[in-house]
Amino acid sequence: MSALQDKHAEVQSNAAYGVGAFIETATIDASPYFGDVLKALFPLIQMTDNTNNARDNAAGCVARLILENADAVPLSDVLPAWIGALPIRGDHLEDLPVYDAVCYLLKNKRSEVEACLPALMAVLKQAMSDPDTLFTEESRQYLGSL
Repeated sequence: MSALQDKHAEVQSNAAYGVGAFIETATIDASPYFGDVLKALFPLIQMTDNTNNARDNAAGCVARLILENADAVPLSDVLPAWIGALPIRGDHLEDLPVYDAVCYLLKNKRSEVEACLPALMAVLKQAMSDPDTLFTEESRQYLGSL
């Protein structure tokens, strides 16, 4: 976790990816740590550049938290910043969990999404028109039907 606050963007980027990968594959319930993870990720999500894909990997990590246990994520606080970091600009492998998480939130009609819907739809329009954006087949079909 301390690597998320390292002074080197490459270390931060790798840490964000690693934390997300851990959350995605852990056999234990990591949700009690989501608050600490989100606090550490917030500066990366807010980055104005995407040095070494740190912002993209942080966005992917947030997506993995949502997919793992959305109820443990303070969505009202997190979604505006997370959506503001989208679309993914460099590390397009992070597109997969990001758009799976978007689909999850929309399919489950999470009320927290309503306030962010215009910004989210603008991100989706941009992502869908970018040939570099990656989607799972299920996400592509669902988002294409909106």
